[in-house]
Parts: sequence; structure tokens; C-alpha cells
Amino acid sequence: MVQTPGTLLLMTTTVASANILFKLGWRDARTALRQVLEQEPDLVALQEWYPSRLSVLRETGTVRTVPGLPLPPLLPRRRPPRFHWVASLACGNVVGARADRFDLLQARHVLLSGIGRSDRPDRFLSTEPPRLVTVGVYADRHADRTVAILGYHLSPGVEKAGAYIVSRPLLEARHREEVRRLEALVAELQRAGHVVYAAGDSNFDLQHLAGLTSAWAGREDGPGTIGSRIRKLDDVHGPGPASEVRLVHTPSDHRTVIAVRPD
Repeated sequence: MVQTPGTLLLMTTTVASANILFKLGWRDARTALRQVLEQEPDLVALQEWYPSRLSVLRETGTVRTVPGLPLPPLLPRRRPPRFHWVASLACGNVVGARADRFDLLQARHVLLSGIGRSDRPDRFLSTEPPRLVTVGVYADRHADRTVAILGYHLSPGVEKAGAYIVSRPLLEARHREEVRRLEALVAELQRAGHVVYAAGDSNFDLQHLAGLTSAWAGREDGPGTIGSRIRKLDDVHGPGPASEVRLVHTPSDHRTVIAVRPD
């Protein structure tokens, strides 16, 4: 929410997407998450956040796993939960929403691609692992709407300089199918009446998603999220252009993207 002098209170939604490298130690992962949450996002998508880190998530709020898994009880909380998290046990994608604004309605994950052959030379047994998208649907207590946040991490090793690598046709076909299925899911949720955000790491520079607008629209030449300053693999797609985009450095190899949109 933004208050400007002489104007009404303007509602905004701030969404963060953070690929927090799975190789990071527990302490660095916790630091990275703290730095992301210090930006006060309303919605969050995390990538490479596997079940071994669930205890760190539970320090900040409630956790619903998909598929559902009974979690050991916590000590009594000293304060209300800050976030309601949905964590996929299969793909490392997590989504969350501020507990003082949103109530969790639905949690699931959806297959984008199954186990398949790979033409990457470094893949064990020339095999690609499955890719899923994590979905959380929330009721917004500050507005008469429901919001769906999709957290994704698409197949890597497919792109160079903003184009598919021609020597990897299997990966290209796989990545294109993942994008197609992700776009179909966006359309399905929009038809159901939800406001949809899709946030994550596409492993493709400036990846477009039909039905949504990239946070990088109009900012294509600005700083990026990994390696070279202009590579933009991480994105927050949403309803219309972002009014503000900023980057956050954490112990991870990816910079976190923070995108603000008017409601």
C-alpha cells in the first residue's frame, strides 16, 4: 500500500522471486530468506528450496506441503505467523503470502514435464528430472478478490544469448512444452476468476508468458539477475506492467527480483 500526499490510499501488491541456490549452507539460506522478507513482499516465490529447508520456512509462518505431509509440532509461537507457505516436496518450488493480508484457500503442484532424455552432456544417464509448478490460491482480505501465485523453475541449459541452443533439440522441445503448460495453467486460473502472478526462474533470458506481463517490460536493458548484468532469467509476471522493480543481493548466485504492481 502506498500513501501519497493529498491522495487516497493506493493499494499495491509486491511480489518477490528468489532462486536460493540449493548448495548454500543452512545459515546462508536462512540469511537469504531473511533478506528477501525484509523487502516486505505480499507474495513470494522461492526456487531450489527443498524439504531439508522446511524448518527455516516454519520459523516465519505456516507450511502446507504438497503432497500433504505431517510435520513435527513446533514449540508455541511467540508471535503470529508472518507468511502462509505452500511447499512442493517434489520440485523445490515454494510460494507464500503475507498472513496479515491473505488466507490460503488451495495448494497444489502441477506437472510441467516428466523424466525425459537430455542432450546436455553433464546430465547423469542423459536424463532430465521432472519439473513442476507450485500453486497457492489465496483470499485477499484487503480487496474483494482471490489471488493465485505460481512458482516455477524451468529446465536449464537451453538458452544462450536469448536464443535456444541449436545443438540441444530435446531440451528445446522440453522447455517449449513447459512454457506451454505454464501458460495453460495461467489461463485456467484466470478463467476461474483469480488474479494470477507467475514468478520464478525460466532459465531463458526475458521469457514471455502469454496472458501476463513481465516485470522487465520496458526495462529490458537494465540490470539483470545472474552473471552478466543484463541477463534476466528470473521474473515476476503479473496483471499489467510493474510500477517498480528492484534487485536484492543475497548469498545466492541469483539476485532476487522484487516487482510492485498497482491493484
